[in-house]
Amino acid sequence: MGDGATLDEVRQLLDQGSVAEAKVLAQTRNAPSLTDAALHLAWAEVLEDLGLVEEVALELNLAIRDDPGRREAYERLAELHLDQGQPLKAAHVWGSLVKRRPQDPLPYRELGRVLEEAREYAKAQEVYELALARTGEAEFQTLLNNLAFLKEPGEPPAAAPAADQLLPQPHHLVVFISLFAGREGVYARQWVSPTGETGYTPVHEPLTPRVAENHLLGNFTVGVYPVRLDNTVNFIAFDLDVAKFALRRAITSQREWQRVMGRVHQTACRLLDAAAAHELPLYLEDSGFKGRHAWIFLDTPVPAGVAKKCGDLLAGQLTPIPPEVTVEVFPKQATVRPGSLGNLIKLPLGIHRKTGKRALLVKPDGQPHPDQLSLLTQVQKAPRRLVYAAIQRLQAGKERPLLPGETPGPEVPPPPPVTEVMAPSPQAPYDLDREPQFQQLMLKCPVLRTLVERVNHTSQLTKEETLVLIHTLGHLEQGPAAVNELFQRCLNAEPSLFLKSRLRGHPMSCPKIRARIPQITAALACNCTFDLASNLYPTPVLHVQALGAAASPLGLTVDSLQFQNLLQDYLKLRRQMKETQLLLGRYETRLAQFFVEAGVEQVQTPLGTLLCRKKEDGEVSFTLEM
Repeated sequence: MGDGATLDEVRQLLDQGSVAEAKVLAQTRNAPSLTDAALHLAWAEVLEDLGLVEEVALELNLAIRDDPGRREAYERLAELHLDQGQPLKAAHVWGSLVKRRPQDPLPYRELGRVLEEAREYAKAQEVYELALARTGEAEFQTLLNNLAFLKEPGEPPAAAPAADQLLPQPHHLVVFISLFAGREGVYARQWVSPTGETGYTPVHEPLTPRVAENHLLGNFTVGVYPVRLDNTVNFIAFDLDVAKFALRRAITSQREWQRVMGRVHQTACRLLDAAAAHELPLYLEDSGFKGRHAWIFLDTPVPAGVAKKCGDLLAGQLTPIPPEVTVEVFPKQATVRPGSLGNLIKLPLGIHRKTGKRALLVKPDGQPHPDQLSLLTQVQKAPRRLVYAAIQRLQAGKERPLLPGETPGPEVPPPPPVTEVMAPSPQAPYDLDREPQFQQLMLKCPVLRTLVERVNHTSQLTKEETLVLIHTLGHLEQGPAAVNELFQRCLNAEPSLFLKSRLRGHPMSCPKIRARIPQITAALACNCTFDLASNLYPTPVLHVQALGAAASPLGLTVDSLQFQNLLQDYLKLRRQMKETQLLLGRYETRLAQFFVEAGVEQVQTPLGTLLCRKKEDGEVSFTLEM
């Protein structure tokens, strides 16, 4: 069997949901013997769906071997290396394309960007200078201007010396590693070169009390990767910095330095107020060099996508942000691929290796808190419900609460009266629970019904679940309205996923759905039969054919999704009430025995006086007087 035929068979197994068999068959191909770059790229796409990352890299390298000028292969290989946390490998890929296409600005731009991310600023400068000379594009001069301050060694004006020594006790260390716990089994150490360059080196060891102690004592400085192995986080953080172009001017002027740092601190205080408007406690930190960090600690871990959404929406409340200030949100990723670490953030109370300045937690007036270590033990953590509530309010586009010091704008006068004219009746708002095609799918397809229930109960969808809804519901007559209504209820739905028009072409097949979300379909009766006409294949959308185009709304019947959800919630409450009544009876029996043995008829409780009364028939009853 040729490798092209093998590829088709692997795709067929994927469509049928036979992922394990597809993996085994894919690894029987003889990749090095192929000389077709397009076929290598096709294999790379399928292997990525199978999660075989090393095999994807092999195919992309072979595609470059067979067609060295094909930019797509370079782009995909560089992106793969970046996803795996290997920026220098990505830089090597883009460097190869620069040699192949010396007049193309894109490889230079991407190579410089990757080198900047890897803190290789001198090399990035060389790339931009070469690009400017070869292409003449003005954008490279702008990129050079942003890097120019790195050519001028020196420290920020009036850099404060390291703060007094912190002397942490064991309980301080336990609290510290609990507050800032990130990716398990790894942290990062900050380094500085003799020329003033700084960066971080991953250390594949746990963040232990001993590591925290060395950080607080100033022996070395630690950063963490916020996203844990299960793609949850313990905190939301913001990094507010002086923009590169402003830093170049401020680095040599005490007055300018104070001005731009004042703008950064003012922006951080606005963020503090924005978080407070949603009852989210936020703590400010002087990062030790050119900005502020801000921290929201969570009482329980939340999905990284939820944390990122909350942080992005809060940062959006700062608009307009001064041009001298940049704001980054951590976590930067909703998920981190296996083998990758994501982006890191430096932890507070350590020494910035470039300036020798300790990164202290500060009050809104910019002054450090008097007892840094005690403050750690007293921080207020944000409950999960407040994080979700903030997202829902901000995402719904409601008017944000007024911040301290703000006043409401002038009232807009009512429009002048106009002569009444006959107008067409306004179109009724879209109602998901009364839309016939959607209701038919909910009745007939247990898989789609389960996904919708997940939206209603958890406000979360995975990437694969999102794609299933888009490529099934999106084909209904009111598909965009149905999909968008569900995504409005999701906390992690990206705006780019919302549909503008009904999808055309082929909806997702049942085998493809089973391949994408096997953890759901395997637990359900996903085995519908269809009366297939010629050239059709099984898909949930076939369930709506029986309705016809002029189907009337199903309404709130006993078969509607809204009624079924209401019924399930009611039965759940009745079951809980029954269990509570049984438990209450057991406790009252035991309490009655204690009252008799103690010889008392009443006791004081935090809620009031609890009275124990014995009826004529000997039955005991309790009354709580509030």
